Amino acid sequence: MKPSKNNDILMKYMVVCFLVVTVACLSSCAKEDDYKKATKNGEIYYPGRADSVTVYGGNRRVQLRIELGNDPLITKVKAFWNNNADSVEMKVVKKNGKEVVNMLIDNLNQGTYNFSVYTYTSDNARSVVKNTSGMVYGENYLKTLSNRTIKLMALSLDGNKTVIDWNGAIAGEKSIELKYLDNDGLAKTLIIPGGTMKTELSGYQEGSKLTYRSVYLPEVNAIDEFSVGYTEVVLPVFERQADKSKFREYILPGDARDAHGWKMTNLWNEDYNPKGFATTNGIPQWFTFDMGTSVSLSRFKTWQSNDRLYRAENVRKFEIWGSDAPNPDGSWTSWTKLLTCESLKPSGLPGTESNAIDEAYARAGEEFIFPEGLPKLRYIRIKVLETWGGADFMTMAELTFWTKDR
Repeated sequence: MKPSKNNDILMKYMVVCFLVVTVACLSSCAKEDDYKKATKNGEIYYPGRADSVTVYGGNRRVQLRIELGNDPLITKVKAFWNNNADSVEMKVVKKNGKEVVNMLIDNLNQGTYNFSVYTYTSDNARSVVKNTSGMVYGENYLKTLSNRTIKLMALSLDGNKTVIDWNGAIAGEKSIELKYLDNDGLAKTLIIPGGTMKTELSGYQEGSKLTYRSVYLPEVNAIDEFSVGYTEVVLPVFERQADKSKFREYILPGDARDAHGWKMTNLWNEDYNPKGFATTNGIPQWFTFDMGTSVSLSRFKTWQSNDRLYRAENVRKFEIWGSDAPNPDGSWTSWTKLLTCESLKPSGLPGTESNAIDEAYARAGEEFIFPEGLPKLRYIRIKVLETWGGADFMTMAELTFWTKDR
């Protein structure tokens, strides 16, 4: 009797199962033997790896803040970088609970570094790796830095302090360090926060040098500050603005009168937009005002009407005269010419043409310096000789005067 086809299939299936079971048993025995070899001197032990590693960048160095877990058998930590070609290790003395290891790594070039951190036991068992990365700063970073620049340095209205308006800061500025001499000649240092836009300085030696530098942190928790050399400026000598609240019209015979609703009082109202002061026709012409007190003038600034810069009726050439006791008949016998002035156009463009630089210059006010040693004067007379557009009357937006009288 021939075996059936089903019996042949069953036999083949039993043979296959036998072979699979045999291979599995052999493999299991091999693995068990390998495990016994690996643990013949005790169980394999991996110390607890670092809980966290934080990198703080510095000047050609970094600090790794390594927070360890509770494993009491850890005796050292080791950090590798440069594809494990370089390393630093530190001993760990476990006390109570979690420890923090601050590892300083020096003599690094600027760049980004990847660090692999391991913990070890006394018999050199090593933990699973903890990877992290951070930035090292150096010469290339220093080349991007500069000291803050000063937008404007001027005395306060009363002349008792210097007000510094700063231009914007470079990212990362931590502070500005200022050094100067006080009234007694003693060296002083003032530290102001980074990003400060205005600084007031008082109690300094007039005409002495102020040196300052910006101090930078390339990242919030960097371990080193960076700065370049000091910038040096000269602190101003005492000067105060003449009190405009005391200014008054002082109309004398022959003086030009206001016109078009633009009043003389607009010259000292601190409004630099139209309306200013406009006069009746007739060039040359002059007008007079009273400053309220007698002072020796040091300088002044004038502003053109800014809706017609370098054209129309804005003043181009003029004279400033002063008196402490004007003749009421309006004659010039009691007046002293203080200064002959001409408004300038930085670009030198012809006629009434101007560009953005010219207009910025005019809007900032044009400054004129009086000669040293002028007598004290209370009354000012301005004689207009020529306008920018050749107009037969004049416009002016604002006037400001300064004195070194205390």
